[in-house]
Amino acid sequence: MTDPVAARRAAIAAEKERLARARERRSSQGQAGATGFAQRKWRWLGVNGGEAVDAVLAVLRDIVEASTLTDDQRETLDRAVTGTPDRETLLPAVRAGLATLEPRSVLGHLRSLWAAEVRWLNEPGTERCRILCSTAPGLELVGTRFRAVSGGPAFSLFATAATRGAIPVPNAVLAHVLPWAPLSVLDDLVDHGGLLAEDEPWQARDEEEALYLRARLTPNSVGPQEAERLGWHGMLRRRAFLADETIMRQEPEDVWDLLYDVVRDGQLSSLDALDAALPRAQQIQLRDLRSGALVGQWDGDTVRDRGLWKLMAALWRPTAPVDPRRSDFYALVALNRAYDLLKSGDLEGAGRQAESFVRERKKESALPTGIMDEAYTIAAYTTAVTSPEAGSDRAAREQLVLAETYAVKAAENGDPIAERNLSHVRTWRDTPKNRRGPMTNPFLELGLDHGAEDWERHCRDLFRRYEHEKDQSSQARLNQAEGRIDEAARHESGYDVFFRVPLDRARYELPDTVPRRLVPPLEPMARRTALTSGADLESIRALAAVELLDDFRSTPPHLDRHGSTR
Repeated sequence: MTDPVAARRAAIAAEKERLARARERRSSQGQAGATGFAQRKWRWLGVNGGEAVDAVLAVLRDIVEASTLTDDQRETLDRAVTGTPDRETLLPAVRAGLATLEPRSVLGHLRSLWAAEVRWLNEPGTERCRILCSTAPGLELVGTRFRAVSGGPAFSLFATAATRGAIPVPNAVLAHVLPWAPLSVLDDLVDHGGLLAEDEPWQARDEEEALYLRARLTPNSVGPQEAERLGWHGMLRRRAFLADETIMRQEPEDVWDLLYDVVRDGQLSSLDALDAALPRAQQIQLRDLRSGALVGQWDGDTVRDRGLWKLMAALWRPTAPVDPRRSDFYALVALNRAYDLLKSGDLEGAGRQAESFVRERKKESALPTGIMDEAYTIAAYTTAVTSPEAGSDRAAREQLVLAETYAVKAAENGDPIAERNLSHVRTWRDTPKNRRGPMTNPFLELGLDHGAEDWERHCRDLFRRYEHEKDQSSQARLNQAEGRIDEAARHESGYDVFFRVPLDRARYELPDTVPRRLVPPLEPMARRTALTSGADLESIRALAAVELLDDFRSTPPHLDRHGSTR
């Protein structure tokens, strides 16, 4: 029963039923009740009234035959049963007899004595007994006054179980309860911070429970095979993501699915969902990353995390040339920007971006050789192709000379494609202006990668669009580019007759690696136990009742003739 109000009502009803049965049992035994003279004797032992005397007599009859009692103790109990209780020796004998009973029987007798207002415990014991005999303890234990009430291991565990972990088990008795406490109570303590990793509770439990507690308190100590045994899918998916292994998608999507979509695949449509799924620390990092994309500025740790480059490049849309010397990330962004401008037909913009790589600098910063070869190739292409637009023949020739210089730089490392490009530039330079053919690469004119296999379908789509827009000049350029590709395909050298950009498409790819900064830390495994059952709570209560025997008075409280105790 998880509803505390319903549990309290059920416990009250059960207690009333128990008391009614006890009264009925005493009546069926023909007990006429103690006489007024006998009740006066009992009053001197703190037993006031016929119902209280009956409760005490029930205890005495239950313990008088205990084999561990001494002859004197048994004689003391016999005299009390016959109506002659001894004020000096009765309570020690009662305590000795109760100590022989099962914990549930002890709890039952203490409840009966408490209900009959027989207070044979010292003051701390009375406070603990009041809590144990409460039908549904909980709220009163959290109060300031009763937080100071302490006791043995079982009572401390009962206070914890009754308040669902709000009152922790004192460190002094924690080691005593760890071997036998219900696992659900330990989970309550974990949830409230009353049980920590340094307490090492797994040392006192069996193998399976020990593994469960380690996963709850020290998740990093759990290995992959142990996580498999636990069925801890969260840890297994995190490990698979970090190891760059394939992870199966879940429904609904979890943080690992979203990280893969956004960071690895650059799906910006899932950014908000990822933001909502990340823990607070990683959520702040993601928001900083998104705000940095507005101007292309990020902190050094973010830029150094190569696993974030795809996302950063997808978020950032630079409108001016990017300085490639800032870092390898900026170099890749600059190279891709130059190539994208080239395919979009903005040769001037592509040339300006390529110039950021090749222009002379007082202090050169080393960039990867492959990236520099690609930058020189783009610079050579844009310079050569735009040379006919120069203001004079002399300026056009100077541009071709510069294009050859760039092409020579690109071919310095012996790349065969770069050497073929250099040959094209030299041929253009040596050929008279009026005899030169088109210098452009028709694939790039169409916005395609060099040698794209689907160029025919792309051309058909473009032709229909230009026809709808009634753009005859664009249709003519399209037909010319298509004709050049057709003719090259029939030629023995194929598409090698065109100046080729890029030399190696793989050099433009952003790294496909696992990010480190946005990955959430390994969280402890979620709780798997239900709330502590009523049966477990009663078992702890009974053990705590046995501990109350240490608080038994050696002599009863003083009772005056009017029946008030002091």
